[in-house]
Amino acid sequence: MATIRKRGTSYQIRVSCGTDIYGKKIINSMTWKPDDKMTTRQIEKELNKIAVQFEEKVKKGVTVKIDNKIKLHEFCDIYLDMQKKTLSPNTFHNYQKVIENYIVPALGHLKLIDVTPLHIQKFVNALSEQKANYNTKSTYLLPSTVKAYFIVLQSIFKFACKKGFLDFNPSSLNNIDMPKTPPVHTDILDEKGITALLNCLEKEPFERKIIIHLALCTGCRRGELAALQWSDILWDKKQIVISKTAYHVTDKKGIKLPKTSSSNRTITIPDYMICMLRQYKKYQIEQQLFTQTPNQYNMLFTDKHGDYLSVTALSNWFKHFLKKNNLPYIKFHALRHTSATILLVNGTNIKTVSSRLGHTNLTTTNRYLHALTDVDVIAAEMFEKKLNFNEMGQKWDKHA
Repeated sequence: MATIRKRGTSYQIRVSCGTDIYGKKIINSMTWKPDDKMTTRQIEKELNKIAVQFEEKVKKGVTVKIDNKIKLHEFCDIYLDMQKKTLSPNTFHNYQKVIENYIVPALGHLKLIDVTPLHIQKFVNALSEQKANYNTKSTYLLPSTVKAYFIVLQSIFKFACKKGFLDFNPSSLNNIDMPKTPPVHTDILDEKGITALLNCLEKEPFERKIIIHLALCTGCRRGELAALQWSDILWDKKQIVISKTAYHVTDKKGIKLPKTSSSNRTITIPDYMICMLRQYKKYQIEQQLFTQTPNQYNMLFTDKHGDYLSVTALSNWFKHFLKKNNLPYIKFHALRHTSATILLVNGTNIKTVSSRLGHTNLTTTNRYLHALTDVDVIAAEMFEKKLNFNEMGQKWDKHA
């Protein structure tokens, strides 16, 4: 029910909308000033009519009261609270750290409505000049890192606009100049690199052999591999179902649904991989009996306690494995790039490759097309051998 208060020559209409996340009452209000020529009865009639219309708008969510005094650091708390169930555990943790360490110290003191594109441009420039604390060398934050931090800030302002706190998004890329990002170098193993890797892998435990072979055969992300359960193996069809990904935030590990629906996919694997998996399953059961450590969640890969395998631990092992065997350093993710390249080089169409990798669109898969340059060279060499007139004993004028 709307309440009406007389304020001098004007009237304030107030409508209660419950409480906010902090238990504070939410009051929507508007001010109406009658025409000087209106009679008391006309004012009363018009005032009641406007009050009813305003209350209906409030109930429908057309009108929302916004606290113009709210500061950015206060709104960040609201943003994180609202996004906690929407963002993945890893993403939420990363966003929280960026907000705490960078956004709030730089911009948190400003009122949300007072933040301008100039404030944000200065924030981006300051990030570009900030020393990195993840490297022992005296280097600045990479342009890609600056962009990643800016995306968090941009997400906050998009949320503010969506919820009616702002009419204008000051973080729009049309208003901000970002540092130029150099082309991303994609590490891909060639045939010799793959052979060297697999030869060194023979000295590693069985589960490590399996995980590397799966990475190369399927092109799965490390989180997808770590989240595989035995129920995901379709033995008769020689396929693996990819429907979840592993996460590790501080001391908490688990599996969750993937970020996009395109990440849900079924991948066919070669016969040798099925044979290796059968042997590995038998090996895993024997190890469990020997160590008396149960596989708590029926996982393909576990830690030494039978719990989820940490993706961080997997990357650390791979880095140590390469160093121990004097192999060139590559990220674990490079195995995914290598898998895609092997498929393209051997004639698999790009749509199939994109589907196996779980890409949302073909644009992402296009990054691997440079690998086809090698195939083009091979094709040219084939023509040299097959069609060269000298090779075929035919005469032709080289100077024509």
